[in-house]
Amino acid sequence: MKVTIKKAGACRKTVAIEVPAEVMEKERKDTVSVYAKHARIPGFRKGKAPTDVVAGKYAKEIDQDLKERVLPKFYQEAIQQESINVVNVIDASEVALAEGTPASFTVTVDVVPEFKLPKYEQIPVKVEQQEVTDEQVQEQIDQLLSQQATYDDVEDKVIEAGDMGQLTYEATTDEGALLKDAIPEAKGIGSGEGYWVSADDQAFIPGMGEALIGLKQGDTKDVDIHFPASFMVKELADVKARYHLEVTGVRVKKAAELNDEFLERLQIESEEKLRELFRDQLEQQAENTSLQATHEQIIKFLIKKTKLDVPESAVQQQTRDVMYELARQRMMQGASQEQIGEQQEELFKEAQERALENVKLRYIGLAIADEQQFEASELEVDEEIARIAIQQRKDAAELRNEMIENQSFDAVADQLRFNKALEYMVEKAKLK
Repeated sequence: MKVTIKKAGACRKTVAIEVPAEVMEKERKDTVSVYAKHARIPGFRKGKAPTDVVAGKYAKEIDQDLKERVLPKFYQEAIQQESINVVNVIDASEVALAEGTPASFTVTVDVVPEFKLPKYEQIPVKVEQQEVTDEQVQEQIDQLLSQQATYDDVEDKVIEAGDMGQLTYEATTDEGALLKDAIPEAKGIGSGEGYWVSADDQAFIPGMGEALIGLKQGDTKDVDIHFPASFMVKELADVKARYHLEVTGVRVKKAAELNDEFLERLQIESEEKLRELFRDQLEQQAENTSLQATHEQIIKFLIKKTKLDVPESAVQQQTRDVMYELARQRMMQGASQEQIGEQQEELFKEAQERALENVKLRYIGLAIADEQQFEASELEVDEEIARIAIQQRKDAAELRNEMIENQSFDAVADQLRFNKALEYMVEKAKLK
């Protein structure tokens, strides 16, 4: 078999493959023999027709069968013979096929980049470990007590920040129409009775909470509300409305007390133990933050110091993945599909930039893992799949089969190897 390789761009090659005539003749004979065993030809019993008769009757089918088998079979042999590390197949030509002549075809592929690694030991990093203070621990305890707070009904009390007001309200548009009629999707947002609203910036109607401060039971007030463009009910996005409020009840927030009863509910033996638990959590968070900062410095160093081209098809796939994730994040933040559509050009540009860096970093990290001979054991891969399955609320065995089917299984081992390379560079880093 003759294989000719030509460069077709950065990390892209065209592989021309020529299969000798004698090899193709054997492939053709084997194919005709298979057809002859099953062919039904008038005048002959099944499987007894002469091969030349079978070859003539099924000439088109035999040629098609050969083409479908020749390309993948000899393509695989070619890339193994030439040690081509393929990332993706980009294109393949039609197989040129005729009896008594060699078969030829070309395959265009993206390949793993070849590049020189920078010196990745003793990477200079600045580590700023934040010490946990008693004040930070107290803040955590105060937040816990606030979360466990109760509310007491009171009369003749002016609402202060953090209190709750019970409201009856009706909203109208700029044109004077009732909001619930003008925009049916508003439902309980346009009018309501007996709703409790916290006097802070967490009210379900933006600006309503702050408007309660200074009112008391029996008071009424007109409040102008401008719904933000990212409001969860898209029909109300950027809408202005006037709300007429009446306060029908007031509750005062009463923070929980740090006493024996409270600690018993938490199943914690003492206040000292509670403070110790919060300190441990804060120290772990500080350590994680410091490690993340170290990772970012190492990544920035590797990207800056490594010159490499990357496969276009890999960047395109990564761009799609990053863009999907960016869109998902913005929807979770309240953006509508229409808003995301309007931001598509901006999102695509950001996704491209991130994707290019992600792909570069992946090849650099895996090259370091190869050089250091870091491997991912079968047990480590199984444990990682089990962890992912728990996150996705799936059965681990089913997820494993899904990964094998969609060809993402090997990526798990690659990520583990990449992580080991990153850990190695953290250990060998030079502290500034």
